[in-house]
Formats: sequence, C-alpha cells, structure tokens
Amino acid sequence: MATPESEVHFIDQNFAALMNRLAKVPSPELELAAKLVTNFRGHGDVCVALRAITPTDAAKIGGSDVPPLKNWVKKLRASGVVGEPGEFAPLILDETERLYLQRYWKYEDELGRNLQTRLGDNPIRDFNQTELASSLERRFPAQSDLQKVAAFVAATSRLCVISGAPGTGKTRTIVLICALLTELAGKRELNFALAAPTGKAAARLKETIAQTRLALGLPEEVKLPAGASTIQRLLGAKGNSPHFRHDAKNPLAADVVIVDEASMVDLALLAKLLDAVRPDARIILVGDKDQLASVEAGSAFRDICTPGLELGVSVSLAEAFAKCTGEKLAGVSASEAPIHSVVVELRRNYRFTPGTGIAELSSAVNQGDAEAAIAVLKCGGRIRWRPTPLVKNFERELRERVVPRFEKFLMLSDPIEALNQLAEFAVLCALRRGPFGAEAVNALLERMLRETGRPEGNGRYCAGEPVIIVRNDYNVDLFNGDLGIVLPDATSGELRVFFHGENGDVLNFAPGRLPPHEPAFALTVHKSQGSEFRDAVVILPERDTPVLTRELLYTGVTRVRETVEVWATEHILRQTIERKIERNSGLRDRLWKKNGGS
Repeated sequence: MATPESEVHFIDQNFAALMNRLAKVPSPELELAAKLVTNFRGHGDVCVALRAITPTDAAKIGGSDVPPLKNWVKKLRASGVVGEPGEFAPLILDETERLYLQRYWKYEDELGRNLQTRLGDNPIRDFNQTELASSLERRFPAQSDLQKVAAFVAATSRLCVISGAPGTGKTRTIVLICALLTELAGKRELNFALAAPTGKAAARLKETIAQTRLALGLPEEVKLPAGASTIQRLLGAKGNSPHFRHDAKNPLAADVVIVDEASMVDLALLAKLLDAVRPDARIILVGDKDQLASVEAGSAFRDICTPGLELGVSVSLAEAFAKCTGEKLAGVSASEAPIHSVVVELRRNYRFTPGTGIAELSSAVNQGDAEAAIAVLKCGGRIRWRPTPLVKNFERELRERVVPRFEKFLMLSDPIEALNQLAEFAVLCALRRGPFGAEAVNALLERMLRETGRPEGNGRYCAGEPVIIVRNDYNVDLFNGDLGIVLPDATSGELRVFFHGENGDVLNFAPGRLPPHEPAFALTVHKSQGSEFRDAVVILPERDTPVLTRELLYTGVTRVRETVEVWATEHILRQTIERKIERNSGLRDRLWKKNGGS
C-alpha cells in the first residue's frame, strides 16, 4: 500500500516527466524544478525560491545535486514550458527566481494587484473629518488598545486589515465598525456581508455579534448585519466547480464585506473573494496572523500583515489619525509601504487576565521563547502540563482523564444542547496519523466509550458521536471543518447528523447524505481552527516531526477559554516552540516593498 509520502513523490515524478515531454529542450534541471514546485505546493508553498534550494531539499524528492543558479535559470528559460510573469506557460519564473505553477502565480498576481488598487482609492470624501472624529469619540470614548484606530482605517480606506489573538476584542471592533459606518452613511442604507471560511465559524460569528450588540447596548436603530455565511456560499458556489457565481464581472452587491478568521483563507479563495468585491466597496479582513495558515497553499493573511505589525503603526496612519482625532499614537514605524497604513494589530487581551496562564503561555510560544513557555507550564493553575505518556500507558491516560468528559456529553439527546456541548471540551492532536494522532485517538476513545455502553447504535454510526466534515459539499452547504453530532430523530428514532446552520438554525441529514467526514472525539489542531472550547487537551507526539511548530501549539492553546492541558515531553515542547512556519510566496515582498511594489 502506498504511503502518503510515496504518493506525493509519484505526483512529483509524473508532473516532472510531463514537463520534460512537453519541453522543447528537456533537461535534468527542468525535471528537478518541476518536482520541487509540485512537492512544495503540497506542503503549502505557493512557489519555490530556487536560490534557497539546498541539496537536502533535492534529496527529499529523489533529486541529485542542485545546479548553479545561473545555469539552472538558463535551462528553464530555454525549456519552452517556463514563462515569465504574464505569459501563459505551465510554469512561471519571476525576476527573483521564484518558480510557480501557472495558476498559483495568477492567484498571487491577481490578489496583489487587487490589494494595491484598493490602497489607492480613499473614500474619505463620503463624510468630513469633524463628523468622523465625533462618531469615533462616541463609539470609542477611551482609547481601547488600537480598536479606535482600526475603526478609523475601516472608515477611511477601501481596505482594512485587523489582526489580533483570541480575546483582543476583534468581534467588538467589528460590531462598532458596522455601527460607525452605518452612522456615517446617514440616510443611505449600507449593505453588509459577513463571511467566514467554515459554516461553524460563520455561525459563531453571527452568535458573537448578537451577544456583543447586547453587551454594548446598541439601540435598534443601529442596523447591524443579521447573518453570516461561508465565503463559498457568499460567492455563490456552483456545485463542486472551482468557479463562483460572483466575480469581477458579476460582483457582490455588498457595500462592506467583512471576513472573519481570515488566516484560514487560502490564497486561491482570497483572490476570488477580492475579485468579487466591487471596487467602490470596503473589504475588512479580520484574523490572527500568528495562527496556523490555511490548509491549502499560501499564508496570504500573514503575508498581508507582516512584517509591518512587528514594526508598529505606520507614520502615515499615525499622522492621519492624529489629524482627525487629535490623539497621538505611540510605537510609530518608519515603514513606507502603503499596505502598512491599513493594517492594525490589537494586542490588549480582555479574555485572559494576567496570571491565569493562557495569555502568558500563548505569548511565550508565539515569541519562540521555550524557557518562558516551560516556566508558565510548570506553574499549574489553568495551565496543566503532562509529559506525553509512553505508548503503552497512553490508553490508560485517555481512559482516566478524557473518557469521563465524553461520558457526560453522550447522555444528551437534545440536538441544540448537544451541539453547544461540542464547545465545552476537545482533544486536539498535533498529528493526524501515528499512535498520538487524531485517527488513533478517535479509534481508542470510540472503543472505550462502546465498552461503557455508550454510544448506542449499530454499524458505523452511534448516538452521541461527534463528526467533522473533511470536504466541501456546496450542494448541501456543508464545508470542511464543520462539526456535527449523531443523534436519534425525536420522531422516527432513526439516526441523523445535526449541524449548526449559518442562520442560527439546526440542520440535520441522514448519515448517507453527508460529504466525506470523520469521527471527531479528537481533532487535529488544524481542524480546530475557527472553533473555541471551554477546556481542551492538546497532545503532541513523543517524536519530533516538521509538523510541530510554534504556530501549531499557539493555535491549539488559544482555542481554549478556561483550562488547557498540554501533553508533551520537554524536549518536544522545545523543538516545537523553536520551529517557525515559513511558506514561500512573493506576496509579502510585493506588498511590503518601499512604495508597494508593482
């Protein structure tokens, strides 16, 4: 049976062979480059930086020595299947020796051009500075971190990018931005569109916006978006086609498009989304740049945000904000990239008070400070640390520490209550496969729960079993990452699978109608993105693997509101925290060049 790694090599080899068959001048250099570009794409890279390729990179795909860069580029240019940017060829090689598959160069180019165009179109003419300053003061009477600055950017630019960790007030900021823009629009009614990458994230966004509105005491006359949808549904999915009903020729009607959990959006989908947003409309991207990037290729949100947020607020933004409000901002950067003036990071955490552990742990992990992270883990409290048990003891640990949490959960019969309980506790695994991976943990937990007499059921599906969708199905509006629960129908007694709908309702399906899905007693950290849990156990394996990165651990820890238990040896923790994800892309350089690039 082929392993995933051998399958990847099979794809690489066959694509390379195809390129050499199509080439006017085939060569070993073209074969190596073609293998690399498909292999890197499979690991999330948009392109391959040829000048950075090492003999180790080549050896991983069965390649030989890395040719001298100048000779390599010459061979590729002469092949007839490698074009320059703007040409139509299977592979594109840009001026910095980045090699792309044609469609990924196209996605990156379209997204970069779209972002840069929006940077040059300023809607401040819609209202005067005095009116804006007055509205900002009413909505943000005190400077709350940089929330007022984010609202200022949203009001004065066609593009606004807001990054912040969980608990920094991103949803509150979204609500107040909507209220601000509605007020500034006067009698003209704005059409808002709220979207998120998954149905679960969309439902959660709608719920938190409603809760935030109540908490802020906004009057009824302040019109806020009533619902949220997946990005795919917003764009108008056509069955399982990669194309959408809305694009540049048939744009969305929305005046303001707000995307939450933007770090989860891959390069291709983000390019298609911005293509469908009218040039005169506002687009607001909200997310956490430090989370894991999208499962598919690219880390577009992080590329848009960095390196600017490491430098502070841009000079142009600080000057414009001071001119409007009279308030001076600290931590101003000398960066002159136009994108910097629309990117804001919220840093003050309102959810995790100092001393509770989660804020300190996530900060230490994010900064790559293993010593500080381990010191926090040793303090106890809401942070608990258990060395990953040996394989022979792992089952006992699960039985003693995890099974009791699910036994209580499985006694529920009401779909709404059961779906809400999915947010109470989670087992988050760093890996999918292996003895400590989500597949093995799911199998162990399911067997243990059956031994206790629950879950009840026959065959593959059992009452009380959580499931997760692993492939989008636009026909039934279920998407990768959506969490559901198997329960008997109240009337017929037949097993159905219940999901949160995008409009706050509950959807249910016969199990046979579901798109590809898996048990979800345990999730990979990747699959948990966009979700939030009261408590969680985060399990790292006993052996190191390149998948273990600070972004993965940070994402796992920040899924939790109250208590997190980390199962990992000290050695693995250090390796994980010290390893940072770097995905190859040209978008960051394009946006953050001194004058914005071209």
